[in-house]
Amino acid sequence: MEYEISPPRAGAMLESLRAYGYSLNSAIADIIDNSITAKAANIWIYLVWKGTDSFIRIVDDGIGMSENELSAAMVTGSRNPLLPRDKEDLGRFGLGLKTASLSQARSVTVASKCNKSEVAIRRWDLDYIVDSGADEWRLLKTCRIGAESQIELLDSQKTGTIVLLENLDKLCAGTIASNPIHRDNFYRRIDSLRRYLSMIFHRFLSVPTKLNIFINGEQKIHAVEPWDPFCKAHIATDPKPALSIPYNGKLVEVKGYILPHKDMLADDEMEAAAGPEGWNNQQGFYIYRNKRLLVPGSWLSLRDGSQRWKSEEHYKLARIQMDITNDMDADWQIDVKKSLAIPPLVVAEGLVRYGRQIRIEAREIFAHRGKYGKRAVTTKVSKIWMARQRNGLNTYSLDRSHPLLQAFLKKAGPLRKEAETILRMIEETVPVEKIWLDTAESPEKRSTPFFGVSDHEIIRAAAQSLKIIAGKQWPPTGEMIDMICEIECFVDHRDLLYAHFGVRK
Repeated sequence: MEYEISPPRAGAMLESLRAYGYSLNSAIADIIDNSITAKAANIWIYLVWKGTDSFIRIVDDGIGMSENELSAAMVTGSRNPLLPRDKEDLGRFGLGLKTASLSQARSVTVASKCNKSEVAIRRWDLDYIVDSGADEWRLLKTCRIGAESQIELLDSQKTGTIVLLENLDKLCAGTIASNPIHRDNFYRRIDSLRRYLSMIFHRFLSVPTKLNIFINGEQKIHAVEPWDPFCKAHIATDPKPALSIPYNGKLVEVKGYILPHKDMLADDEMEAAAGPEGWNNQQGFYIYRNKRLLVPGSWLSLRDGSQRWKSEEHYKLARIQMDITNDMDADWQIDVKKSLAIPPLVVAEGLVRYGRQIRIEAREIFAHRGKYGKRAVTTKVSKIWMARQRNGLNTYSLDRSHPLLQAFLKKAGPLRKEAETILRMIEETVPVEKIWLDTAESPEKRSTPFFGVSDHEIIRAAAQSLKIIAGKQWPPTGEMIDMICEIECFVDHRDLLYAHFGVRK
């Protein structure tokens, strides 16, 4: 067949590779993937402020690369994504190192040293390619003038690799080194980067022979600590049975967790469990590929019938761990940035069945303020409000069969109709939208029954409720006191009430 060779223009292609949509955090994470694949035990990340001369240096102590290996690794599309990979390999397309680095910097220098070899250097410099006028794929063999001291850091290591990002046009263009606001904005990114890496690599950071990642230093205070999305160490976390979903002779491993309600978390625990993106944005499925987190919480656009799942306040306690292997990449449509994963149809069906139950249980814990999380199964909670449907719409009504309401209406006597009218007015005017908006916008400000009131007020409310039920039968019986203590608003104050009324639980 007739054909012609049609290579891409070097300058245009390299500029295009910058537009994959990496953030600084995701770009550095992609570079770290290469360090992990190279069996690094330690990774040092430095963000150094010098205005427009600022740079980022990422150093590892992995096995390194020879001159030929480094030259091959710097080629765009250096490996065919269809070829089998080592089961521990975190790459796929042969693009990650280049696209991630170039997304942040116009000059990317990689220096590497393997066992018994000299330091090898290769550099992509977009400005050089443009200024040369040749528009050729010129991969330079030297670092930028002035960067020699950065590369010399490898001399003290037996093996390892340095990735040096310079000319940070997207981060530092137009900045002034002496401007404290510009400097603070630059360094403020460290906190975001730390939180992101602690999430993406938490399973590497927490194993016994763990990976260490340091940011701007080597002391413990510079180490990235793992963030566990599933709060496995908390006593109130409810792990669910695991599920293995077969697909094409492989297994997708799934395990759900119902996180503790905020009432069971201290303030610092609440803040930590929220994660880098906050409670609502961190719910859903967490997809791991070779222990590396790809999707940090998403309902994956799954549908239950005609209803598409989306992040909602009352499902925020549901988080589901899912593990896939790198030989499933094509099936899951893993993208270059390793930030997108779409489950195959057969797997999606299993995820919906499993996820449906996790969502139901998470909503129950959320709705009842976590009271069922770790309580004994014999604990009773008597609820006065009921959720119902009327003409296909959700409504909320008072349970007329509740003993306290029954006693109240009976005691109303000739005023029963008036009392019923008042109750109906309360039911019809529940400010559902206001409650929902306040809860969604400021969940940390939602109060619990009798929050912030004195013990005297709680006892007085319970005593009045007892008088309604007991009527003339005073003092009340132990059964009556039990009944009051089972009402939802008094459940968390059982010990106080039993002690006051002189009846043991």
